[in-house]
Amino acid sequence: MKRIINTIILFILAGGFTQSIATTPSDEQQVIANINETISKIQTMSCDFIQTKHLSMLNDKMTSKGVMLYKQSNKLRWEYSSPYQYLFVFNGTKVYVGNKSQSNVIDTSSNKVFREIARIMMNTVTGKALSDSGDFSTSVSSDTKNWVITLLPRKKEIGKMFQKINLLFDKSTGMISQVDIYEVNGDQTNIQMLNIKTNVNIDEAVFNIPK
Repeated sequence: MKRIINTIILFILAGGFTQSIATTPSDEQQVIANINETISKIQTMSCDFIQTKHLSMLNDKMTSKGVMLYKQSNKLRWEYSSPYQYLFVFNGTKVYVGNKSQSNVIDTSSNKVFREIARIMMNTVTGKALSDSGDFSTSVSSDTKNWVITLLPRKKEIGKMFQKINLLFDKSTGMISQVDIYEVNGDQTNIQMLNIKTNVNIDEAVFNIPK
């Protein structure tokens, strides 16, 4: 079980570095309110992604590409296509992790750790983590193109995995464009989200848990 959890963290979660400018508390509240308004209108979401994992111990990085599909409120498909094929599907209380040669299905209703990972993953890639005041404290800064929302873990369980999470939202659209997560072991991974489409028709079948 621990190996599966480590695999999810290794292949999905992200971190990086962004130079930013601080905002005032009143500005922060307005920015978060505007972003939450945009997020509340998202029923479905699809995008391409480029993920770069920075390994602190090896002073090296790994780059991979794939597609993400989301459907409100608890369906997520995260599929790697290059340089390897790997699939994560979250659907209700079920999580599928694997490829053609090896796979696992976990019931999150009986596994607290996986339930937390599944919830944080979906809330992070859609930007809904901003509303999880019980999970994270938030601060707002900006660069030339993006609002940078920094999430600091409040819960001990989350703090054991992540130092912080940065969510970048495009100022012109209010949509999430990048996810950065700093892991406690020093690893950093950057996920850029490209060709984002919202409220488009997504076939329910893509969220079926493979057997």
